[in-house]
Amino acid sequence: MQKNQVARLLAYVTGMVNQQLLLQNEYLLAENRILRAHLPTRLLLTDP
Repeated sequence: MQKNQVARLLAYVTGMVNQQLLLQNEYLLAENRILRAHLPTRLLLTDP
């Protein structure tokens, strides 16, 4: 019985962490889209 409770708790915590990482990834993707929209199509890099 005790192992089952530990396994359920671990599954719950893992799911919450996974959910948080998915939300962070969605936020970063949206942020990148917004920032790229403000840049020219191609950045020109120079040595100096």
